[in-house]
Amino acid sequence: MRKKEKQKYFMEKIHQIYNDKNLNLTETCRKEILDQYKDLSNNKTNINYASYKLYPYLRDALYDNKDSKLLGDFMKIILKYRWKAYFAMILPTKF
Repeated sequence: MRKKEKQKYFMEKIHQIYNDKNLNLTETCRKEILDQYKDLSNNKTNINYASYKLYPYLRDALYDNKDSKLLGDFMKIILKYRWKAYFAMILPTKF
């Protein structure tokens, strides 16, 4: 997949999670999802950093919605991209 295709797929998943009425999401989680969606659509961030920012909120939401296949599958995607944000933060520093 190309970068734009990955971003489009990621944003579609965010949109599905945000609009799913069966999910029990907190207001802070909803706000962070909306903020990251806006930043991605305006090209202010990338999917790696958005994954890094969304992870704690969606991890807690997954505990409350253990039966959600949509949220579980999206967490796998989040974990896949999140590590790239960690490396981007660590590698520029001196050891």
